[in-house]
Amino acid sequence: MGQGEVRKRNRPRLLFVFSGFFFCCLSSNLSLEAQTLTQRPVSPRPTTQPSSQSTTVGGLPTSGQQTLPGAARISAPPAQLTLAAAIDLALANNLATLLAQEQKRAAAGVTEQARSALLPNVSGAAYQASITLNLAALGFQPGTFPGISQTFIGPFNNFDARASLVQKVFDLAAIRNYQSGHAGERVAEYQERLAREQVSEATALTYLETLRSDRAVAAAEANVELASTLFKLAQDQHNAGVATGVDVTRAETRLAQERVGLAQARTASEEARLNLQRVIGVPLGSPLVLTDPLRFVDEPLPATDAAVAQALAVRNEVLISTEQVKMLDLERKSVRGELLPSLEFVADYGVSGITPTNLALPTRRVAIQLNVPIFNGGLTQGRLAVATSREHQAELELSSIRGQVEEDVRLALSGLRTTVERVRAADEALRLAQRELEMARDRFAAGVGDNLEVVTAQTSLANARAAQVEALAVYNAARLNLAAALGRAEAFRW
Repeated sequence: MGQGEVRKRNRPRLLFVFSGFFFCCLSSNLSLEAQTLTQRPVSPRPTTQPSSQSTTVGGLPTSGQQTLPGAARISAPPAQLTLAAAIDLALANNLATLLAQEQKRAAAGVTEQARSALLPNVSGAAYQASITLNLAALGFQPGTFPGISQTFIGPFNNFDARASLVQKVFDLAAIRNYQSGHAGERVAEYQERLAREQVSEATALTYLETLRSDRAVAAAEANVELASTLFKLAQDQHNAGVATGVDVTRAETRLAQERVGLAQARTASEEARLNLQRVIGVPLGSPLVLTDPLRFVDEPLPATDAAVAQALAVRNEVLISTEQVKMLDLERKSVRGELLPSLEFVADYGVSGITPTNLALPTRRVAIQLNVPIFNGGLTQGRLAVATSREHQAELELSSIRGQVEEDVRLALSGLRTTVERVRAADEALRLAQRELEMARDRFAAGVGDNLEVVTAQTSLANARAAQVEALAVYNAARLNLAAALGRAEAFRW
């Protein structure tokens, strides 16, 4: 009975020693989990594209090479679709924003895990056992000690039921790990904002491409109508004996070419609409009426230095990288804290006896436990080297990203200035092409020349119309590019 009582009293003590060791290991593992779930590589200026194809508008490349996924949810299509409504639908339905929201929730869960190491850990256990012992296995032979005549004891019953408490009083590693989890939450929050910026930019680009394709269809229809009119004029002139059969054939050939161009423009317009529907999350093939037309508004440009300073202050890529540096610094301090002693309070209270109703008496234990790390084979030093290297890498990435942001702003301003002049030149070229065609048509109608001049002028007018559409699209894409470079893509409007 004495040996059973000793085993009964030692069992809770072993349990708490094991518990203290377990929680020390748990604190180290939580640091690694927080680092794994919250640290992500940040590209200098990740941007989005609405489909697997490269998104360019009028030869102006967009500001990135990433591919934006389609919508994960489907909403009812609106009767009329403004750019603001398209962006709102994409933010609500697109896979990129939905995944970013889930990653933010996961980061909050990592913080909860890290905080658990600082909160009381309460558990309960109960058991009823039937025990037999072989004293010979413990070194007690008959005759060796007085009173021992046999080595086999039992069976006898043993009962224990108790609640246990473990509370860390001081553990610098756990504190730093919890602070690192908070920094990871901020990283996830900025990453969600970045995803919203990317989706907004891609949606605006896709909306712009749809507008451009619609304008291209309208220009192609005008070209077909003009070609039909000129073909009729050539037939009338031939019937009047003024023009030759070659003039009629030439005009008919031009009409056929314009019809082919119209078919191609309609195909491109349908593809652009499907891309837009896929990005914003409405049923494919549903009718969409875009209400924000392409237009030219010569806005004053911000000063370069002021624009760069604004972008460095608000761009999510910079904020993400800055928070990652802070997070990795805290993780490094957390690992370093594992080299220091930790202090915890342990206690248990319960009932022990033979059975719950037989000699069951209340027992307790209260203790302050000091854990002192001595040597773990260099594991902590290795983890400290890894954490220090990751912090240095994050600092280098931050410096690179800041330089990339400044370059983005300067290039966006330069590109926007160029597109303003391009729009003006395209408008003037269209005016001159229309005048050239009127003069050539008048000469042909008067019988002064053949319709070769007319067809040539007609080709020039068709090219001028296409150039005007492209210039408008490129100009608005450059405005969007500047808004994205300044971190304002979500609030961008024509």
